[in-house]
Amino acid sequence: MSKNNHNLAVRKSMSEWFTIKEAIQVAKRMAKIELTEGDIYRYALSRYIYLSIYFQSPVLLRKVKKINQKLKLRPSGDSLIQQLCMLESSSFTKKRNLMFSTKGKYFLSSQRVIDTDLSGHEYVLVQRLLALSLHLPLPVTGANENNFGITVYIDGESFQIFEKTTWLKRIGHQLSLLSEPVAQDITEKISEYKNEQHHRAGYFPLYDLPTDACFVIRHSELDKLIGLYRGSSSASSTVTRMSTPLSRLFWLACKHNQAISPLIRQPYKLLSIFEQWASDDGITDRLSGDTLKNALERGSPSSASLPH
Repeated sequence: MSKNNHNLAVRKSMSEWFTIKEAIQVAKRMAKIELTEGDIYRYALSRYIYLSIYFQSPVLLRKVKKINQKLKLRPSGDSLIQQLCMLESSSFTKKRNLMFSTKGKYFLSSQRVIDTDLSGHEYVLVQRLLALSLHLPLPVTGANENNFGITVYIDGESFQIFEKTTWLKRIGHQLSLLSEPVAQDITEKISEYKNEQHHRAGYFPLYDLPTDACFVIRHSELDKLIGLYRGSSSASSTVTRMSTPLSRLFWLACKHNQAISPLIRQPYKLLSIFEQWASDDGITDRLSGDTLKNALERGSPSSASLPH
């Protein structure tokens, strides 16, 4: 067996995803690279690579609406009980009455490992992990001051994580997150409302990861990180040889392809699609996320006024 075939056999026998600690060991053993947890979190926060979340238990998802590729927000409701149950505790006490706007059915995901583009509060969770890995103070609010919930990313769409429970249990849980004086005041106020409906079930956003969930990294993303960490001179030389007109055509082809246009601003997600297409057509060349990223940036209309 040739060395390349042996490496391919080893790769196929390995897991599709790794914990962060496992990824560090794999990079050291297979690529002779000394990665750290901080390296992985930094590259993820910079969106050079994408992390995934391993859910050991099933989670409820619902699609998040978008406006101009940004996640849409809406008021949580007019009633005090709705605001208490639907908002994150800090947003509730500060009267920031906004939450993600979702649509469609709530469904249990059959996937255990789901990608995230860090569009929601998970970005701040990774910031905290980075701070811990570097022995830095934890972020006070993080990059996103408001916590609108945890999101995941499936086939170019964002989904929010929910839980299904009774209104009564949700009220009790939300009150437990408030300071005692505030919780007592809210309890007195909502006691005036009729509570015969509190035993009915409802769907409520989760504002933190489930206790049995954790961030992981897919094998393909680890490969990408290793390539970025090493630095690819071949990618750089390819970019310098790519003309602006050719980059324009490449951007237009991606923009007007319905299957890939949602990912045009996320080239490292787009890379996996090109790799699959290449594999299907028998192309075995190693594709570069850096080349793809730079070509799309060079070909974008926003770069038309820049010197080349």
